[in-house]
Amino acid sequence: MSRRLIVIVGLILALLAVANVTGLLAPFQNISRAITVPIARSFSSAGRGIGTWLSRPLEISELTEQNVDLRARLDSAVVDYVRLRALEEENRSLRAMLEFEDESDYDFVPARIISRSSDEGRVEVLIDRGSRDGLEVGMAVVAEGGLFVGKITELQPRISRITLVSDEQSRIAASTAGRHALIGVIEGRGNGTANLTLIPQQIELNPDDIIVTAGTEEKIPANLPIGLINTVEGQQTDPFKHASIEPLLRIEGLDLVLVLRSSALRPESANQ
Repeated sequence: MSRRLIVIVGLILALLAVANVTGLLAPFQNISRAITVPIARSFSSAGRGIGTWLSRPLEISELTEQNVDLRARLDSAVVDYVRLRALEEENRSLRAMLEFEDESDYDFVPARIISRSSDEGRVEVLIDRGSRDGLEVGMAVVAEGGLFVGKITELQPRISRITLVSDEQSRIAASTAGRHALIGVIEGRGNGTANLTLIPQQIELNPDDIIVTAGTEEKIPANLPIGLINTVEGQQTDPFKHASIEPLLRIEGLDLVLVLRSSALRPESANQ
C-alpha cells in the first residue's frame, strides 16, 4: 500500500471519529437502526419457529392415521364416482328403450340381467322376470334401439333363461332389411358370432348388409336388427350358400333388456 493511500485512510478514520464524538453521525445511526432492527427481529422469530418445528418429534402413529383417513376418503370418492357413472349409463339405456317403445306398437316387459353364462358354446343370460310377469317361452328379447338379443328358452315364475343369437343351439329365421321374406336361418357359433345358412343361390348378399328377424316365428316379430354380414361363401353349383354374421350387440356391457309379450305381436287382434 502506498504512503499516500495510508495517509488518506488515516484522515478519513480521524474525521469519522471526530464526527462520532461531536454527535454529527447520530441521525445516520438512528436511520440505520430503524431499518436493521425489524429485519433482525423477523429473522430471529423465523429461526425460533423453524427450530421449534425441527425439534418436534415425528409421531408415526399420527401420520399413519392421517394416511388411513385420506385413503378411506379416496376410496369413498371412487365408489361414488363408479355408482354415478353406472346410474348415468342405466338412465341412458332406459331413455333409449322408452324412445323405442314410444315409436313401436309393441308391449314390453322391462327386465334386468342377473346372470351370464358363456361356456362350451352356450351363450345365455338370466333375467329377473318370468311367467308371473306374463312371459312365455319363445318370446323375443331386445335391447335399446330394438336390437335383437335372443329368445326365452326356459321359464320360471320369477326368472327366465334367454338364449342369445350366438349360442350354438340358437336358430333364428332371418331376412335382410326391407326384404320382408325368409332368406335363411341364423345359427350361433358360440364364440360371439353366427352363420346365416340355407341361403338360396339367387339371393344377393353383400358384406355389411343388415340381417333382421324374418317374422315367420310366432312370438318373434319381423325387422328386429340382428347383425351384419361379414363374408358370403358357397359354390355356384351348390343349392345354398352361407354367410358369417357379426351380431350388432355385445352382451358383456348389457344390463337392461325388453321382452316382447305375445299380445303385442298381434295388435290387430287386441282391437277386435
